[in-house]
Amino acid sequence: MKIRTKIYLSYLGIIVFIFVIFSIVFYISFRNNLIEQVKTDNLRFAKLVEYFFINQSKDVKELRNFEAYFEPFSYKFLQDYIVIISSDGAIEYSNKNLSVEARVKIMSLFDENKESSYSFEIGWLHEKPFLFTFYRSKLNTEFIVLLISDLERISIFQKRFFSLILQIAIFTAILAAAVSIFVSKQITQGLLKLKEGIIEASKMRFNKKVEVTSKDEIGMIAREFNKLIEKISEYNQAQIRFLQNISHELKTPLTSIRGYAEVLKMGLLDTKKAEYAADKVIEHVDRLKLLINQIIDLTKIELVENYFMFEKAIIEDVVFDAILNNEGYALSKKIEIIFEPTTQIPVLCDREKLKEAFSNIISNCVRYAKNKVMIKIETQKDEFEVIIEDDGEGFKSDEVDKIFERFYKGKRGESGLGLSIAKAIFEKHGFSVEAKSGTPTGAKFIIKGKLYKEQ
Repeated sequence: MKIRTKIYLSYLGIIVFIFVIFSIVFYISFRNNLIEQVKTDNLRFAKLVEYFFINQSKDVKELRNFEAYFEPFSYKFLQDYIVIISSDGAIEYSNKNLSVEARVKIMSLFDENKESSYSFEIGWLHEKPFLFTFYRSKLNTEFIVLLISDLERISIFQKRFFSLILQIAIFTAILAAAVSIFVSKQITQGLLKLKEGIIEASKMRFNKKVEVTSKDEIGMIAREFNKLIEKISEYNQAQIRFLQNISHELKTPLTSIRGYAEVLKMGLLDTKKAEYAADKVIEHVDRLKLLINQIIDLTKIELVENYFMFEKAIIEDVVFDAILNNEGYALSKKIEIIFEPTTQIPVLCDREKLKEAFSNIISNCVRYAKNKVMIKIETQKDEFEVIIEDDGEGFKSDEVDKIFERFYKGKRGESGLGLSIAKAIFEKHGFSVEAKSGTPTGAKFIIKGKLYKEQ
């Protein structure tokens, strides 16, 4: 079943449900409440008759014209029979001619309610339901007021009122259907656009964004979907560049190895040149081995679960171990690494992999430094900041956004994967890393993360 149909049915279902519940409650309570209201009105009307008799007529027999007095009043609504009965049971007044059946009923009520100040009874008269209101005067015990109300009119009123409710319900159902059509169209339009976007994405075409401008949940999903498509597109482009770069990085040394191997096979070189060629083959093989190991390492970092074994460590110790890894390289280039820690900052990390990340950063700085590489660690509240900078030429204006990309190499770069691996390791630890040009020269790397707190 389509969503649009479900929305139609849900709206109509709600209307029908409300109408059914209302009808049940209406039939149960409306008639009884209206009868209770008639009882209240009859008592008030009976008291008016009592007031008129006490203050106006002084004689029951002179009440023949009292109807003209009460005609303007709204109390006389369902009082069909107005009967005055004397204290001995004689009918002194009636606004209508009473049939024998009515008189018998009146006498019966009089006998049953001699001691009551007032009472109500629903009974039948002339094959119709009537409400009999019996009221004994409190100011003058010489007379009793009996009001007889036709309840059939209540049923007619009830039916008319229900008919009005039914008309309102039908109108509301039509209005609800119109609203549901409009709302469902708005909802399904967004969903259909999302469907088209998903179909395009399943065909590996990520250039089409979903155009949904609504600010509801569907609009929110569409915007998140567009962000996802954009990230997938960027990832695909990165993968394409990665394959292109890796093919180039593998092709160059393999071509050299093949060339040297062919020359060696042909025996065209003397011993000295043959040794040189063999050394070059070994050099290229080592380079390939390093490159392949780095690619495998980067893949594991990004994809393999449980590749990291986290434990508590002091970050100053990790950085110091990374410095030791680069000490020989720095001495060979006559570069001084300055690191004078004054803190002991605990972090949760995989010590060996975090050391590798810092080592890659330090190695990059040593490669481009003129005289020194400076490392310092600062803390602020529950965060730490490791700053590694050199006094080299620094980054070019268009390099800062590229240096962490795979296979991006500077002038003296090697595989182009060292900084990519470092960034991937930092991110797996929940740390951030950024690069910027130093002041006034040099390159600066800033690594930020959370301190480890014992639970």
